[in-house]
Order: sequence, then structure tokens, then C-alpha cells
Amino acid sequence: MTSGASRFGLMFLLSAAVLGGAAASTASAQEAAAQFPSRDITIIVPFGAGGPPDSIARVIAAGLSKNLGRPVIVENRPGASSGLASKAVARAEPNGYTLLAIDISFAVAPHIASNLGVDTFKDFRPIGLSAKSVFTLIAAPSLGAPTVADFVKLAKAKGQEIQIGHTGIGTTPYLAAMTFIKSAGIDPLLVPYKAIAEATNNVVAGHISATFSAASTAIGLGSGKANVLGVTGSKRLAALPDVPTFEESGVKMTGFENGSWYGLMAPAGTPDAIIAKLNAALKATVEDKAVADKLMASGLELASSTPEEFGSFTKAQNTYWGETLRAAGIQPEPK
Repeated sequence: MTSGASRFGLMFLLSAAVLGGAAASTASAQEAAAQFPSRDITIIVPFGAGGPPDSIARVIAAGLSKNLGRPVIVENRPGASSGLASKAVARAEPNGYTLLAIDISFAVAPHIASNLGVDTFKDFRPIGLSAKSVFTLIAAPSLGAPTVADFVKLAKAKGQEIQIGHTGIGTTPYLAAMTFIKSAGIDPLLVPYKAIAEATNNVVAGHISATFSAASTAIGLGSGKANVLGVTGSKRLAALPDVPTFEESGVKMTGFENGSWYGLMAPAGTPDAIIAKLNAALKATVEDKAVADKLMASGLELASSTPEEFGSFTKAQNTYWGETLRAAGIQPEPK
């Protein structure tokens, strides 16, 4: 009896200690969430400086800093099909201080690289959508194709004499080109470049026929350097009022109707209360008219969502692009 009672007492004490520890851990997590943020936050961008993902991340960082009352720093960590940045955030403490800036390639990457080192959905928690970016088709003036219809007609006649530059399989310019090719029923030669600036310069110089790029690139080209044939989205851009949408031109950019999209992710395990605070600050940022006007001038549109809506959206995008890439014969490769 004494021995049994002793064992029962020991088990009771151990159970109490475990429960007490769990309660203390929960209390500690709640306290950390209540005090969040108490130090600088870092947003890691999987791309180099200068492109739309980086530009949007910096605008969002400034807004979050204003709304959260703490500095928000942007760190560029390109490489390995966004794998370097993704792994850094996935392995960070789930406390809201290390976030990942994502774009459409987040949903595409698992279908391009077989060993990213992260699970796109299990290793992250969605915070929210931040922006959308329409894309344009830019063609060389020397091509003699001032409209989308002219370009399609020429591409059908010349086949792979027509070249469209892109920045690698799975990147946004590639997805735009692939969507356009499928819809228009053409078979041009796809030419890879390290950066969209290089492809654009080759279009201007007449070395290749065309490329897809964010509207900000087309806006910055200036008159006469290249022909801007079409723009994604449901309406024309105020900055490019003479450029019709692809839909107006009779080309359905299914899956890429609105161009690329951008948002924020946190490591899996980040507490609900911290996700809610980050989402509220992000929503306040994208609803700030001064911020919106700044981005709209370059063809970017701020957008917001709940974490749940953003999670469902990214999963739907992952499914769509996986099916589309497999139908095109593209399989994941080691990186």
C-alpha cells in the first residue's frame, strides 16, 4: 500500500509539474503576444533589390513600422528558387519577428524544384495579401507589330523566329509568357535571362522580339523605345491609357488575368494573436491612401485579405500552376 501510494504520489507530482509547465509556457506565449512587437521585425525577400517584390516589401515595411511602432527591416536573400529565404524564415523562431515576403513564385516553386528544403504550406502561416501587379507585353519597335493581334499574326507566321525573353522557368515573366502562348496558340522561342532588365534592354535593341514585365518597367521606358502591346487586368492603366488589356485584344490570360500577387508569411507555430496583430497592421498599411497612390503610379495595386483568405488563395494558386506546368511537360528539378 505504501509503495503504491508513493508511486501514485510521484505520478501526481509529475503530472502537476507537466501541467504547471504547460500553463507557464502558455502564459509566457500569451505575454509575448501581448507585448508584440517589442523589437525590430525583419521581412526577408527571396529576390534581389529593385524588382516589384522588393519595392513592394519596402513600402509595406514602412507602413508596418508606422502601424506597429517598431522598425521593420527588409533583407534580400535571393537564390535556390526562393529556397534560401524560405528556409531562413521556416527555421526562425515563430514569434512574429522574422517574416517572408512572397509573390506568385511561392505557389509555383514546389512544382519547379524538388528539394526546396521546406514545405510551402506546413512550414508557414499566412498573414495576408499585400498587393497585385499587372504585367505588360513589350515588343521591339523593329518587329513591326504595334498590337497584340499583329504580334500573334506574326508569331503564327514565323514560329520560333519570334523570341520572348523571360527570367527562368517558374518566374513571373515565364508564367506570363506561357499563359499568353497557350491562349494565343503560338510557338515562339523562349529565351532565358538572368534579369528582366537584361531582357528588356535586348527588346529595345531589337535583339529579341518581346518580353513580359511589370507595368512599372513599361512606364519607365519612355516613348519610342519599345511598343507596349497589352496589359493584364480588367481595366487599362491610368499611366498607360492607350494600351489595351489582353481581354480587349481577344486574348484570355487565364490564371494570370491580374498579373502577379504579393503577401506576407510567418513561420508555422506563430501564435494567433501575433498573426492577428500583423494582419491588422498590414490591412491598415494597404488602406493608407498615400501608400496606395504611390504604388498605383507604377501599376501596382494594394490589396488586403484575412489570413484564412490568403491561405486558401495560395493553395488554389499552387494547385492551378501545378496542373498547368505538368500539362506543359515541366517537372520539378533538383536545385
